[in-house]
Amino acid sequence: MDAIELLRWQTRTAYDWLELTVSDVTPDQALWQPPGTANTIAENYAHAMIWADVDINRYFFGRAALLEDGWAEKFRLDAFHLDDVPLATGADWQTLRDYGRLVHHWIVELLDGLAAEELEREFQMVPEWLGVWRGLDLFDLHGQHHIRMHGGEIACLKGLQGGRGYLGGADASG
Repeated sequence: MDAIELLRWQTRTAYDWLELTVSDVTPDQALWQPPGTANTIAENYAHAMIWADVDINRYFFGRAALLEDGWAEKFRLDAFHLDDVPLATGADWQTLRDYGRLVHHWIVELLDGLAAEELEREFQMVPEWLGVWRGLDLFDLHGQHHIRMHGGEIACLKGLQGGRGYLGGADASG
């Protein structure tokens, strides 16, 4: 297995794992506000999906994000405030999940067709203080690390509500 095949496998398994983790979340669980300043399940999920879509489409490819094709309105997101926690408490969980599955399948297909050389291409992130990134940095972050980090938060929030955080066995990711 070469480096790009490893990245593809890690991305597929991370998104499949997140899909399994949220597969039994109800709208009430998704919008439950935990004590303190923690974000809801819906906010964590939206954050992970939106930034994968926005960062890869806008900054790597220089094109409109999938989100900008009406999805923000469909699940009641203010698309103009992406710097903040991206979801209000009244979000439509099922529509947000539809968008998340779209991002999931899009990023897996994208990586399947991406050449290793493209992962070395550099581009300026926005805001500019984030500096210059390579494609590998972006796909590594949004293909696995960001997904697993927020998926862990989601599992914890499920547990705080009496649910089972992770579903499946130790290798439930595929």
